[in-house]
Amino acid sequence: MARRQRETSQQQRIDENRVNRKLYLLGGFILLLSIPTHIPLLLVCSSIFLCALVITDIWATYCLREIRYQRHLSETRVLFGEEVTLSISIENAKLLPLPVLQVNDNIPRALPLKGQTFRKTLVSNIVTLESLFSLRWYERVTRTYTVQCINRGVYTFGPATLQSSDPFGFIGRELQDEAVEHMVVYPLVVPISSFNLPSQRPFGDYRTRRRFMEDPSRVIGVREYAYGDSLRRVDWKATARVQELQSKIYESTTTYSLSIFLNSSLKLDNYYSIHPALQELAICAAASISNWALDEGYTVGLYANTPMSLRDDDEDVMDEEEGEYDLKKTIARQLKRRTVSIPSARSEEQRRRLMEALARIQSHMGTPWKMSCKGNERVSRTAQPSS
Repeated sequence: MARRQRETSQQQRIDENRVNRKLYLLGGFILLLSIPTHIPLLLVCSSIFLCALVITDIWATYCLREIRYQRHLSETRVLFGEEVTLSISIENAKLLPLPVLQVNDNIPRALPLKGQTFRKTLVSNIVTLESLFSLRWYERVTRTYTVQCINRGVYTFGPATLQSSDPFGFIGRELQDEAVEHMVVYPLVVPISSFNLPSQRPFGDYRTRRRFMEDPSRVIGVREYAYGDSLRRVDWKATARVQELQSKIYESTTTYSLSIFLNSSLKLDNYYSIHPALQELAICAAASISNWALDEGYTVGLYANTPMSLRDDDEDVMDEEEGEYDLKKTIARQLKRRTVSIPSARSEEQRRRLMEALARIQSHMGTPWKMSCKGNERVSRTAQPSS
């Protein structure tokens, strides 16, 4: 709840400098001094000085009031390699014009904008997009940028800093816009022409062209009795009807089930250090295999020994009865998401869940999956299909 309130309160003033009141006293003293001394130049200079102070004070006080800044992404769930539109809109909803308004917006470094240059920040994964505006009264300006989604992950756009000043540049004002936008970039999915996985469970739910095993619970017809047919196969009702032995024809079925075990722990060595490219390749392979399996009718599950990004979806948990922040539930929810465990299913919603989990996978220094042998069966915990 506290996080939601922080994001709802978009603007917060962080600079409240104003004109020094002693300057008004100085200007008034010079103006009063010019009257008895009958010096016109002193009178004119003091009047101009006081007018400049008033204009500066008014502009500095109201320049960033009624300023509405909006950031909008055309898509928040994006496939790898796609391009989305980032729209930045600034509106001056008051009578006072703004000759200069500078907006510094934080943009993820991994998602470049076409034809734009950035200012680097102290945070390695963030760059600053600098925009300069000149707004008249009640004017709204919108600029669009093209975001290139060339890296998998969960990214945050914002917050932004708005800076303006009086026409003379004496006093500056600054506002912090705390609103942020989130984007999830799914991993790269490459087409797989063939990925033969022989079935180890002969009786299942799907038809198969290969009649190597038939399901006796599914009768699709009858045929003439052949030598060697079991008596259990004989259809006695059909035999009585045609006065000849008739055997049942069973439907050939199989079950397609695939479980993917992704080993995403990192290792440090003296030669190659961390291998982020190898991790991305493993995630790409898992995404491609799961996408192919769902298209082929498999039930697909995903298991990984890795934490997940908790940026945008993990809001603070509220107690429904008391309406207060529940720290225990929030911690339990976050700890649960530290590992990936998606049971097998077959649907478009399952495809979205798999891509969402693979997009949120992070690097960590943990224990890798191990190889185990069970009888004559060897199970690989890196990518283990069971079909």
